[in-house]
Parts: sequence; C-alpha cells; structure tokens
Amino acid sequence: MQIVEDLHVARVQKRMALSVVQTCGELTSMEIDLPEQDLNISAESFTSGLNILVVIDTNIMISHLEFVRSLKSEDIPGVGRLALIIPWVVLQELDNLKKGKMLQHVRDKAIPAVQFIYMCLKNQDSKLWGQSMQLASQKIYGLSDENNDDRVLQCCLQYQNLFPQAVVILCTDDKNLCNKAIVSEVKAFCKADLVTALQNLNVNRHQNCVELQQSKCDTEFEKRERGDASLTARFPNILPDLEKNLGEALSCILETEMKIAFGNLWMEILYLKPPWTLANLLKCYKKHWMAVFGYVVPRSLLSTIECLYKHLCMDKPVDSSTVRILLQESKKLFHAFSSRSDYNGVLPQAYAEVNKLYQTLTQVRSDSEQDLSEDIMVLSENAVCEKMEAMTPNLQSSEEKKLHPSFHVAQENRHQEIWSVLEGVWNTINLYSIEIFQKLDPSTVTVTAKSSLEEAFLGLQKLLAAVNDIREGISRILTPTSSFQDIWTLYNFLISNEINNSIKFTAEELYECVSQELYRERLEVGCCQLAQLEHTMKQCHASVHTEAKNRGWL
Repeated sequence: MQIVEDLHVARVQKRMALSVVQTCGELTSMEIDLPEQDLNISAESFTSGLNILVVIDTNIMISHLEFVRSLKSEDIPGVGRLALIIPWVVLQELDNLKKGKMLQHVRDKAIPAVQFIYMCLKNQDSKLWGQSMQLASQKIYGLSDENNDDRVLQCCLQYQNLFPQAVVILCTDDKNLCNKAIVSEVKAFCKADLVTALQNLNVNRHQNCVELQQSKCDTEFEKRERGDASLTARFPNILPDLEKNLGEALSCILETEMKIAFGNLWMEILYLKPPWTLANLLKCYKKHWMAVFGYVVPRSLLSTIECLYKHLCMDKPVDSSTVRILLQESKKLFHAFSSRSDYNGVLPQAYAEVNKLYQTLTQVRSDSEQDLSEDIMVLSENAVCEKMEAMTPNLQSSEEKKLHPSFHVAQENRHQEIWSVLEGVWNTINLYSIEIFQKLDPSTVTVTAKSSLEEAFLGLQKLLAAVNDIREGISRILTPTSSFQDIWTLYNFLISNEINNSIKFTAEELYECVSQELYRERLEVGCCQLAQLEHTMKQCHASVHTEAKNRGWL
C-alpha cells in the first residue's frame, strides 16, 4: 500500500504531471495501434465477442504485474473475452518511473512493467491495447488535462463510447480514483476485488435475464412509480433546470454555427428567428442538421435532438428513467460539440450544470432498494432479444448442412470475398485521407491557393461524413443485441453510388459474414481505427477552418 500512497501523493503534487504530447521513453515513443488479428487464426479460437475492457492504472502495473500477466493470458471461469487497456498517461508515468525521475524506490518495479507492455504492444497482442496520444488529446468537459487521475478516467469514458457493446472497468488501488470513477458511471475495483467482480458481473446478467423471462413486468412498473413520486417530491426543478441549460447552450451553438456556415446571410436562412423557446431551438437543429450540424458532430446525434424534442416539448409526463436518459443524452450532445469549441465558455458551464443534475438523480436512484435503471435495461435487452428471434433471416439447418459436405468451404470463400470488399473500402478511405492531410498540412496551407484549399477542405468534409456513417454502421452491428435489421446502415453505405460496382452480395450475406466470430473481431479493430481517424480529421478540420477564416475566405 505504500507504493499506492506514494504514487497518489506524486499525482496530487503534480510531480507526475506531463503534457499529453510529451514522450519520455520507449513506451510513449512507440507507434501505438490497436491489434490486428492474424488472418490465419480460425474463428473457433475466439469467444462470443468482446465483453469486458479493463483499464489498468499505474499502481496496479507497479505492484501487481504478475496479476496483470495472468489476467491477460488466462481465462477466468464465467467471464467472457476481455482486453486490457493501458491509458496514455500510465505509459508516460511508467517511462518516467523507469528512469527514476519521480520515485527512485519504485524504479526497479517499473522496469519489468515497461518491458511487459512494450512486448505486448510490439507483438500487437489482441488482449492488451494502449491508448493512443491522439485519443488522449481529446478533451472531455469536467476533466482536467493537468490531473493524471482525470486523464485515466477520461480514457475509461472514451472506451465506453468506442465500444458500447462492452463493459469498461477501471482497476486501481487508489480509492479516491475509484470514487471519481463510480460517480462518473464507470465501474471501478481494486485488485483484490476485480476477479470476483468480473464473475459476478456475468452471473448477475444471466440471473436477471432468467428471472425476467419467468415473471411479469407489473412489479417493475410499480417500483418505477414509487421512484417517480419520490423524485418529483424531492427535486421538482430538475426538468426546468435541464431545459434552462439546454436552451442557453443550444442557442449559443446555433447562432455560432449558422454564422460560420452562412456569414451575414445566416438570419435570412435560419428556420425560426429568435427569441427562441427550447422547442423552436430543437426544430432549428432538425431543420439545419444535414447542412450545418452534421458536419460538426456525428450525424447519428440527430436521434438525440429528436429524443429531447419528443420528451421535453410534447407536454407528455416524464418518469425518472426518462429524465435520466434525457440527462445522459444532453451530456452526450454537449460532449460532441465540445470537440468543436467551448462557445465562449457557455458549453462547459452548461455541461457542468447538467452533470450535477445527473449525479443528483443517480444518487437518489442508488439509494432505492434496487437500481431501476438496471431493471429497465434488462427489460429493454429482453425485448430486443425477442425481436432478434423474430427477425433473424432463415439459414440452413444443421441437418441440411450435413447433406452438403462442401457447404462450409464455399461459405468461407464467400465470407472472404465480402471481407475483401470491406478491406478495399478501408484502403480507399485511408489513402484518400493521407492525400487530404498532405494538402492541408499546416506547414503548406498558408501558401496554398484558395481554390486548392477549398477543394481539399470540401473533400475532408465529405470523407468525415463517410467515416462517421461507416463507423456508426459497424457500431450497430457490434452491439450485443444486434439483429439483422442493424446491418442496413452499413449495407446502405456500401451500395452507395460511389462504390456500388464492387458490391456483389446481399444484405443477408453481409449479415451472415459479420456474424462470424472471426470477422466480428476484425470489425472491432476496424471500428476503433475509424474512430481514431475520425478524431484526427476533426482536428484537421478545425485547424484549416481557423486558417481559412483568418485569411478572410469565410
């Protein structure tokens, strides 16, 4: 425990504070990519998909390296497939600890930890990933770049967004960091409790599903009604406060982005003129989404706008579970816009206020006899499971397959053909992005002609939209409750006019291909690579936009 306390004090005193972009040793100087699975490994070598991501803190790497080794290499009974995540800030701290720059007595323990991570990353071990510097540079409101605890927590939140189908768990012996994670809705456990927690996680999921299938839904709604009454009595202003903060932030964002997009003509083009009600603001966002906001944040967030409008502007009663969802959706929307700007400080202030409302509501719900959110989540998962059974396309039965010995060979060949098309799309996107980045390089953009810059900038916007669309399609497929209907987002992208000539397969064949464990594993890697590319493109977009504005082109 002395090492844990020493590391905690060093963080608090900022003796371990480093710039995100600072490299300080062999780990932070590596080219960190997500692992690419060996194509020769058969699908039977994988489990049913990525279930759990365990984020490892520095004190665990230092004090319990053998535990981390076993966690990576050995299967835990009752626990599905997991991967270990090493945050960028942990890589920085280990590099410096290895040199003895911060805590001399920890140096001997840091060296084998650095060597272990280095070999895993070098060999692209699929069960240990490193957070890239690009991801670590992405800011999340409410967290400080200067605080290493918050940077570890930021890593957890980012991987929650990148892998919604998996449970993200922080492993640390720092109790204060555990507290921060828990109030931010990230599961956190010390080393001593982690294995038991992982096993209980899967056991509880199974038990909840079985119990739900054998019981009626009446008791769940009775609990919810009791919770709603308690919530309304204790916090009558929670919805008005949410609407107030939404209105202030969205009005500022609307005016700013419309001026950027249309200049002096923005008021003429605006769908509804100010002063705005929240309902009018949300109508403006829906109206201008594709032309303006879809180029600033992921287009899929239109569903968030529609959700807010449906529940806040239609004079319908709102229960506590819906309030919780609305707060989550509002935070998600603010976070997406935060990568663009802080909008003169309005956005971080609104985010902080909504986050306070969310934490207050979460605390009230956690005090109840049973967390209602888990009840509703299980209900939802069960409903989706039933929907999957109804919608899954009819495939050959096992008896039919026995009649055709060549079936498996032909099917695998077909899957490889389909996968080659997906690889071709990725290669095209990758090459095109490199070409655009070269044209928009900061060292050359100041001398680039206006016409060339505009052409490259337009290409960047189109590519950003395409990457967002394909990543959203893959994310829908990778959710644990995905069904045949979830294939259409990806399939519709693939059969678009630009690449239609390469598509010689049906949506059913694509679904059958990506349902195989081997190809789902590759999709998981590809999804994260697309997310990192999307993040880099957004940074480039913001930089070039600023340069064009400074030169008076916008």
